[in-house]
Amino acid sequence: MRLIIAFLLSFLLLGQNPAFAFYQIDGDFTINNNCEAYTSFRKKTGPVTLETGKVYPVLGLNKETGNYLNIKVDGQTKWVNKSCGEFNPDGQSISEAEGDDTETLTGQSCPIERCIDKYVLAISWQPSFCQTKQSKPECISQTADRYDATNFTLHGLWPDRASYCGVSYEDKSNDKQGEWDDLPPLDLDEQTTSELAVLMPGVQSYLHRHEWIKHGTCDGRDEDTYYDISLDLLREVNDSEVQELFAENIGKIITRSQIDTAFENSFGEGAAKSVKVKCRDGLFSEFQIKMRRPLVGDKLTDILLPTKRGFCDDVLVDAAGF
Repeated sequence: MRLIIAFLLSFLLLGQNPAFAFYQIDGDFTINNNCEAYTSFRKKTGPVTLETGKVYPVLGLNKETGNYLNIKVDGQTKWVNKSCGEFNPDGQSISEAEGDDTETLTGQSCPIERCIDKYVLAISWQPSFCQTKQSKPECISQTADRYDATNFTLHGLWPDRASYCGVSYEDKSNDKQGEWDDLPPLDLDEQTTSELAVLMPGVQSYLHRHEWIKHGTCDGRDEDTYYDISLDLLREVNDSEVQELFAENIGKIITRSQIDTAFENSFGEGAAKSVKVKCRDGLFSEFQIKMRRPLVGDKLTDILLPTKRGFCDDVLVDAAGF
């Protein structure tokens, strides 16, 4: 009986020949390219167009070393090539290849020496984000003279390769389905709430709740402290030559060399090696800055770590408006 049930489950999950291999994994897949997903990737049947920038839940791989991810798309399971985006596994510790033996957190509190010690600060260029998310309230309301038209905004502060620490099944499910307004309200003081409204316009779509549930729960500090640290780091970039470079070149193309120079001038020699540049369809979209675990009062100059550079060289600085 158990063998029969397993056989049927395999058939339902794959939507194709039940003899086909299936390696179960959990995580998210962010679409970076224009791609389609299929019911059968071999036969290219049941194609659906995936939305660039959207995050899809991952159920598995076609095999342990496979190139196709099984994802959930509008209630259906589909296969997509891994080259179409970026896979983020759930709840994994920092890769041993990076020489770190830090344990993944299982709850919200942790002694400093046992906390994840590598982080990524993700800061976005809101006008380019809004090109693909025009219906979001923060995009509908954006104007050329609003703060986020000429300054970087907070996407998130991510403990490296860890997510959903101590999070309930219901909250994790709501988060993965994009039901962020159903996530628990955050315990933030009045000042932090006010600052987030400006520096993280995505709060209008409950981005701050999503970022806390997925990433902040693995930080080990309370919600207000987590966001205070995040905003302080963001402000450093917005008070630097990096922001000036972008604000002065809206509607123009800038090079990776110009970006590197701005980071080095602002945060010291070697700072550019800590910055991954993200882009979409030629538009600059985001910086992902690698650092050690930031503490209250830490300065970027003192905590930067090297990272992969990404594949974006010449990028267009988008202006507010569609």
